[in-house]
Amino acid sequence: MKKKGFLLGSLLFFILTSGKISNAFAVKYGIGVNQNDGLVWNCKVCNIAEMDNIFGSEWDSSGIFTNLSKGANMKWKINSIIINSTIVSIEYDIWYWDLSNEWGLKDNSSHFNTFVDPNNYSTNYLFLMYTSLVPFLLPIPVGEYLGGLSIKLHDLYDVDNRVLPTLNVEVLKDNIYPSYPNKDIKIIAIYNDHGILNSYKLYGKDNTVIIDIALDFLPSYVIPSLIGLVVVFSIGVAFYIIKKRRFNHSQLNKK
Repeated sequence: MKKKGFLLGSLLFFILTSGKISNAFAVKYGIGVNQNDGLVWNCKVCNIAEMDNIFGSEWDSSGIFTNLSKGANMKWKINSIIINSTIVSIEYDIWYWDLSNEWGLKDNSSHFNTFVDPNNYSTNYLFLMYTSLVPFLLPIPVGEYLGGLSIKLHDLYDVDNRVLPTLNVEVLKDNIYPSYPNKDIKIIAIYNDHGILNSYKLYGKDNTVIIDIALDFLPSYVIPSLIGLVVVFSIGVAFYIIKKRRFNHSQLNKK
């Protein structure tokens, strides 16, 4: 009898505390960019004719692909970041894809919203607000976020966060809207530790690369580290030169 009472008591204790334990170890999500950060992406491959065939002739007239072409760069400048218990909201300036590599006046201002908790997304969710079909920013830790998102996304999406946080998309012809896309496509989007899209590749038939976009910038969180390394290296070189000169001078005095 005592044994049964002990077991029942242990079971009740486990039920009452399991929720508290799970909450204690719940992942706290944030965002990996800072105000005034500049993000630049470079387009390595852009098959315009094939994109016209897949998405129609207006695919590059608006949204994230505006004026996209091979060799062009696109820039974002983060203006503000607001995070509450539900939503991450980011306001940013955007310079659309351009070949000049000279950033003048911004082309537009835009915003990016996402849920803090991936469980808040609706079931069978599609990133249809992005012409890229994937976001260019995600909350961090991005691997855990994608893991939670995987149970909410539509079957078109597949998450692989084993090594590099990756969002795979496979869309069959006419699977989103009639004639959109007009051919089968596959997308592989890889994110870095800061939740920033690091690599975006859109494939067509026979795994032919149609779009290849890569992050191409020096983020603010890297600059202090590089400055530190340069300073340490410079001090080391200066110390070596001084020591070398002193050694040579002593050798001459011995002679």
